[in-house]
Amino acid sequence: MRKRSPKVCSSQDVDRLSNLPNHIIQHILSFLDAKYAVQTSVLAKGWRNLWTSVHVLHLNSNSFRRLGRFKKFVVAVLNKLNHNSTAGTFLFTYRGRIDDYLKKRVIYFASFHGVGHLVLDLGCKRPPVSQALLNCQTFKTIKLKNATFTTSFDCLPNLSSLSLLGCDFTRFKVLKISGPQLLNVTIRSMWYSYGGLSKGCKVEISAPKLTFFSYKESHVLDFSVINLPSLQHADVDVFLSYEEEKKDIQCLLKFFQGLYNVQSATLSYSTIQALNGVPGLEHQQSPFSTLSLKLTHPSDCSFPIPVKVAKYLCNGSPTPDTILVK
Repeated sequence: MRKRSPKVCSSQDVDRLSNLPNHIIQHILSFLDAKYAVQTSVLAKGWRNLWTSVHVLHLNSNSFRRLGRFKKFVVAVLNKLNHNSTAGTFLFTYRGRIDDYLKKRVIYFASFHGVGHLVLDLGCKRPPVSQALLNCQTFKTIKLKNATFTTSFDCLPNLSSLSLLGCDFTRFKVLKISGPQLLNVTIRSMWYSYGGLSKGCKVEISAPKLTFFSYKESHVLDFSVINLPSLQHADVDVFLSYEEEKKDIQCLLKFFQGLYNVQSATLSYSTIQALNGVPGLEHQQSPFSTLSLKLTHPSDCSFPIPVKVAKYLCNGSPTPDTILVK
């Protein structure tokens, strides 16, 4: 009688992924959108709750065809994670107009569950956010897009990085940004009402450890206070409007004076054009002692930097070593 040969398992039959340690699987799941991370719970009994221990939570409405289904999914996920969340990074993106209930649930989770790194995009209508978000002491980095604020960013002691993209501060008279641990600040495409944040609005930024400042706006803001003694690099892209030219010119010069100790700067083509339009710039004293300058410009145009602008930026003595064009 012929003996049966033992069955040899091929490498295709071995579940190598499930044999990995749980912390490795959880790390892998952290790279997935929450929709797909949750779906792994049906793979096997051991996978049922692995997604609840991810360190990065991605909630993106673009993963759903219908916003109603996305809202139900978000509420279900946040309910599941209400008492045992390990997500140190929380990313939330919403397209369209977010309703008040969903917004409150998202902000509550971000504010009271130990989130250290927050990326929040609240959609096209820029809904207001609550004070709880700005009172959270655990945030280390914040990137906010399409939100309306009524409170300044001057009460977050552990924050090291702040990005404000397309946000609405039209209710402010003075917008204050400060923090003892701030290292990076980005201000870009703020929401304007009749050509400015609000009538007479001023911006005060004070951060003793800040090393990088990116400022990209279609208007020139009025920086009444700039206290950045450790600033190493500034990335500036502004456009000088014609409607309020005199006021904008004063604000532009005041802004550059506030960056007097910066070591290097990247300036856009429109920024150079704005400086070139300042009457009497050749008679203005350069605020910089030493500055390594890099210029960016559209690929379809040349970039002849005007002599008076070069002298203003490089303390009267621009050299090929201090001006780079990319």
